[in-house]
Amino acid sequence: MLVEIPKLADDDFNHGGKPGWMQPVRKRDDGSYEPLKPVIRCNCGRLCGIGLHHVHADGTVTASFYHSKGTNFAIGESPDGCGWHVFLKLLNWTGEDFPPNSK
Repeated sequence: MLVEIPKLADDDFNHGGKPGWMQPVRKRDDGSYEPLKPVIRCNCGRLCGIGLHHVHADGTVTASFYHSKGTNFAIGESPDGCGWHVFLKLLNWTGEDFPPNSK
């Protein structure tokens, strides 16, 4: 199932049942800001990194997003996982292309 999720406001990051995304930034030495790979607020309300996913220029995220539950941290499981498993598209995405394991 494809789920389109909105960009979150700066103060709107901890609400279960309302998934969304936010894009952290890093301040460069010259004072400008570099956008980093987005963070996803899962359907359960937890914030999840997506370092192993590809965020395409159109906002499509591949592979599927899975907030897996378990204790095998080597494969990305979390004891706090909720089992939400969907394909994501980031609404109002800014156009950056972030391959897997990038910023």
